[in-house]
Amino acid sequence: MTRITWYIFAELLKTFLLALTALTTMMVMFFLIQEAWREKLTPAAILQLIPYTLPTSLCFAIPGTILFAACVCYGRMSAANEITAIKAMGVSPIVTIVPGLVLAFLLSLGTVYLNDLSVSWGRRGIYRVILHSSAKTIYAMLRSQGTFAKGKIYIDVDRIEGEDLHNAFITRTGDNPNDTLEIWAERARIFVDPKDDQLIIQLFNGQITMGNKFSFACDQKDFPVPLGDVTKKTDSGDSPSNLPLRDIPKELVWQREEVVHARKLLSVRLAAQVVGGDMVGMTHPQWGVEIHQLQTDVYRQHRLRTEPWRRWANGFSCLCFMLVGAPLAIHFRRNDFWTNFAFCFLPILLLYYPLMMFGISQAKSGSLPPAIVWLGNLVLVLIGWSLIRKVRDH
Repeated sequence: MTRITWYIFAELLKTFLLALTALTTMMVMFFLIQEAWREKLTPAAILQLIPYTLPTSLCFAIPGTILFAACVCYGRMSAANEITAIKAMGVSPIVTIVPGLVLAFLLSLGTVYLNDLSVSWGRRGIYRVILHSSAKTIYAMLRSQGTFAKGKIYIDVDRIEGEDLHNAFITRTGDNPNDTLEIWAERARIFVDPKDDQLIIQLFNGQITMGNKFSFACDQKDFPVPLGDVTKKTDSGDSPSNLPLRDIPKELVWQREEVVHARKLLSVRLAAQVVGGDMVGMTHPQWGVEIHQLQTDVYRQHRLRTEPWRRWANGFSCLCFMLVGAPLAIHFRRNDFWTNFAFCFLPILLLYYPLMMFGISQAKSGSLPPAIVWLGNLVLVLIGWSLIRKVRDH
């Protein structure tokens, strides 16, 4: 029995690693092409992104790959009557599924870790690379095209000598025409300020025009540009989806205190206005602003409660996929692994992902407890258990 167990484990692991390598490579290439096209990155910056995109790519690739490995190995064994031979030896066919469940359990724990690593380290690493390469990207485009246009920034230069931009014309578009800035400089330089997450445009002998209101000249001035004006990446490090699991409990306690404090302040103010008959205060638009802020804080509290459940549920999708994929592949007795994979992935596509999205949305809104995000996993476990019983009995 030990020899059978290790044989199946080795076959699963071999197929899994081969498929994982291919799929992860494809996903890394997809993420790199997406970021390079969206952010207009230089080749050096693209290479720096590779390690930061690996955790995210693996999180997407591992669940599907372990399902694929189960379909290949168990489908081949069943089609070759190896499962029948094992049953003829008086060994339950469930024994053949145990190595897959052990491997899937270990991968589930690894996927939870990678999920945490991708949001806490990977996303911030990508943000830092894009931030630090912003100036190089602008210089590269100005050297090749003479202009740079992205987001709210447009730059046009006559020539570039080293780091100096000669006769530079810069436009920063605002939300309305009165906020638009037009800058001309005899000479300018661009560099990154990583501390404040912004680009600094250093102007020499320049003139700044603010909308149609006024303009002023400057001999030398550092003009800051937020990173969000020249890139689609923003540092949302306080978002629950970007926090490490170890920091979420502390952040949740702080957020709860903020919500309780805000509710008390609003209650006291409303009571004072009612008692004092302050109808103007009770109908003031500021109430709408503060209530909206309270709703935002409550929503963030629900997201903080949901996030750990979501990451663990996503990670343990590997185990749930194996519970469904292994007995289905044995039942179909097909050597065509693509057909097996299609039949196994169909219930996952139709049940698991819609239920997971439903659970996440309900938990984030506070309509249902955070444990609802495991609903999709629970359904797959029940389906898998019924399939395993069929394999055992027939």
